Amino acid sequence: MQRLIALFCLVCALVLLRAAVGLAAPDYAPDQVIVKGATTAQLTSLDGKGIRAARALGRHGVQLITLRRGISVKAAVALLNKLPNVEYACPNYIRKAAETIPPDPGYPTQWALPKIDAPLAWDTTTGSATVTVGVLDTGVDLDHPDLQANLWKNQAELAGTAGVDDDGNGYVDDIDGWNGITDSPTPDDDDIITPGHGTHTAGIIGAVSNTEGGVGINWHVKIMPLKFLNAAGSGYDADAIDCINYVIATNSAGSSNVKILSNSWSGPGASAALQDAIENARDAGIVFVAAAGNEAFNIDSPGCVMAPGGLNVANIVTVAASDQNDHRANFSNFGRSLCDLMAPGVSIYSTVPVASGSYKVLGGTSMAAPHVAGVFALVLAADPTLAPQPGNLSSLMQFIDRVLLNVDPVVADPVNEAVTSTGGRLNANRAVKGTPNPAYNPDWDGDLIPNHWDNCPYVSNPGQADTNGDGVGDDCTPPNVPCPGYGCVGSVPQ
Repeated sequence: MQRLIALFCLVCALVLLRAAVGLAAPDYAPDQVIVKGATTAQLTSLDGKGIRAARALGRHGVQLITLRRGISVKAAVALLNKLPNVEYACPNYIRKAAETIPPDPGYPTQWALPKIDAPLAWDTTTGSATVTVGVLDTGVDLDHPDLQANLWKNQAELAGTAGVDDDGNGYVDDIDGWNGITDSPTPDDDDIITPGHGTHTAGIIGAVSNTEGGVGINWHVKIMPLKFLNAAGSGYDADAIDCINYVIATNSAGSSNVKILSNSWSGPGASAALQDAIENARDAGIVFVAAAGNEAFNIDSPGCVMAPGGLNVANIVTVAASDQNDHRANFSNFGRSLCDLMAPGVSIYSTVPVASGSYKVLGGTSMAAPHVAGVFALVLAADPTLAPQPGNLSSLMQFIDRVLLNVDPVVADPVNEAVTSTGGRLNANRAVKGTPNPAYNPDWDGDLIPNHWDNCPYVSNPGQADTNGDGVGDDCTPPNVPCPGYGCVGSVPQ
């Protein structure tokens, strides 16, 4: 009796110890065993209990057996492992996707990150300080605790002489970036209409993972603040062009290596000057991620050019906004020709200036575009060899392909229901790993032109072949030749 009591106490102690150290019971199917080498006769006579089903797992003698009630997995494994011809028998363990989850308290409110499989992408990389993203917006709060560590600095100017163009890029004392409005190195965020618009987009791309606020798609990255939108949230093409030229010049001087520009702004009007600047960025090997706009408008509509997202230039990746259910947000512009993909843009939690409360939830294609820009940066962190090279359009297009060929399809009937050329929603994990979704057809019309390079991706159109290698189909006359048959939806911009 004393031995039984002692044994009982020992068992209880072991159970308590297991709980104390946080060890959970094995997580496996309660009625299945995987076995290799067992014969049919052995399985059917298993301890007199028999099996309910058996399924071959390939052609190597491995089977998944389902047990009848009355025999435990542990008992079945023990019995099978005693058979001389059985190589192994083991439970059918349950595995879960490995996910790198940040410690930031605001992360649970950031529904967009798990939606695009960012935690799975973070298993591969959380970003790199060698990757720089230019954020062309209202500027960035340079003192924000969730952004400071990830802000780009012009090291030549930082260590140089005040009043001198130390790196020879044509701009003086540009330590923190550039302000195209004042033509000065003061790209601070002072937006008063939507407080912190530029800071918000920057946080989506690269808020630091720490113990406050939320986290960006990249935990490690360099963000170059570029200001052309004023405190009221509007700006002129000339100031945007100044900022684009600044990036190109600073890259050429060797003080930066920007391969991605994030542009959360839009408006009606086809500007040859703006298009020329974007084409210069293309030639410099820079991807130009653009918001589609928030007018619930079809940017393919003839004569209704929305810029920059509606301009037909090879380096522009135009982004519509999606909601938590992968539906197009009701405010989002769209276009089966000129809009490339959707990304989360509803109720997005991110950084705003400290003076405005540090964090805020905002919505719009302005929030969708930096998700895409952030994923491009994450891709470069995982594989720096994908960086587009100046003057090499092929390398630029391959970089864009890495994201757009790895979207998740989100409509049941793309030919009739898609509102973008891919018909898909951004997936960070697939882009980082280069793993296409098998459900996505990259060439809906079968004309051998990927959907996102085809101005009419749902209508067989061999004339879209790009014989001159400029990234625009032969039948396209820039800036805007939409796919025929899809008229204006909403009012026509004047």
